[in-house]
Amino acid sequence: MTVSIRNQLSRSLIIALCVTMGALLVVINWGVGQISQEYILSRLKHDAESIVAALEQDPLSQSWQLSPRGASNVYQRALSGHYYLLSGPDVEIRSRSLWDYPVSFDTLTKGQENSFQMPGANDQHWLVWQQAFSKNGTLFTLTIIEDSAPLDALKWRYTLWAVLVVVLGAIALFFMQQWSLTRNFRYLDSVRKKIQAFRYSEEKPDLSGMPSELAPLADDIDKLLQQLKQRVSHSRNALGNLAHEIKRPLQRLQQLQDESDMEFGADIKGLLNDIQWLIQREMKRARIVGVSSPGRQTDLLIDLPPVINILGKLYPAISIETDFSSEHILPQDRDDMLELIGNLLDNACKYAMSEVNLSTAVVDNQLMIRIRDDGKGLPQESIERLMLRGQRLDEREEGAGLGLSICSDIVASYQGRLTLENIAPHGIEVTIGLPLR
Repeated sequence: MTVSIRNQLSRSLIIALCVTMGALLVVINWGVGQISQEYILSRLKHDAESIVAALEQDPLSQSWQLSPRGASNVYQRALSGHYYLLSGPDVEIRSRSLWDYPVSFDTLTKGQENSFQMPGANDQHWLVWQQAFSKNGTLFTLTIIEDSAPLDALKWRYTLWAVLVVVLGAIALFFMQQWSLTRNFRYLDSVRKKIQAFRYSEEKPDLSGMPSELAPLADDIDKLLQQLKQRVSHSRNALGNLAHEIKRPLQRLQQLQDESDMEFGADIKGLLNDIQWLIQREMKRARIVGVSSPGRQTDLLIDLPPVINILGKLYPAISIETDFSSEHILPQDRDDMLELIGNLLDNACKYAMSEVNLSTAVVDNQLMIRIRDDGKGLPQESIERLMLRGQRLDEREEGAGLGLSICSDIVASYQGRLTLENIAPHGIEVTIGLPLR
């Protein structure tokens, strides 16, 4: 199952934004409520000081009363939302704004304060503040009330605006995060494209300028490519050296066999010829492929001319004509393609009379490679035998059966197909179909 880092980061950011913004909204709502409540309480305390200062006792009747200037006019309008109630021993002074609305509050002890909220008249929401004080030895409880409904409505409007701003901010942050991810993931695309470019040329990809987080990955990829190239090159060189070194002992062994008269001399000679052919084949294969470049794509316009030049020197009497389509870059491995086409061209040159043609064309998103010669052609049953591993048409000559079966294996490994058929008036045509993607 493929895991998307981008989707994981996006999902984590959405969760973090929801949690953070939700907590922020809760804090904002609670904070605005506290601020509005403290603001109302501060006004109530200020009015309480004026009322306490205006409370006086009549010298004659000894009754308690408020000076006309003791409270604001807002306490004189009925159900104005601003009220007070002053209670003491045998005395209760109500603001005119309370009118005849029935209210009753607990009596406090000296120095005690209390605040709370309660429903009030006309669907008002009252914020109540109480204070107990003593004046001229008499204990009073002063209750001041203010309707907080207008501030509550303002608070909710502010909260809605805050929600809108937070939601828009979260959306903006999300899109900024997507833009940032897209921008930074381009560095990964840059690494991919530079490594892909390495498949088209021998030049080492320049992975400098990468972010510090990607630099170790780029270094490891670079080391892996170089190590792979060295290992394949050492392997091919070792095969070539082995073929070269074993050639001389085999020649000596063949000489001794020719000089001796043995019962199985003909069989031994046939086996020695097969070994000699295999050695020649590996050495020719090394010459065709040239310097190993594993992992590289195949550029026919660049990679095939050296192969054709070598075959031209091996078969000077044969003319090799080429015709490449515009789609000349193959996604398949360069070494595999050079071995495949090189072997087929070698076989064609070997059996041609004077000319070999190599052409490419794009058909149904496949690159069709056709190699034809002007030789004598083959019977159909021989063509079927030729496609079997290890089969050759003439055991007395260095045939191409093993080479063709290996070519068939290479084509099959890339989900392609290889066909062999006679053409008119004479000759053989090999057709290879390879997917371009």
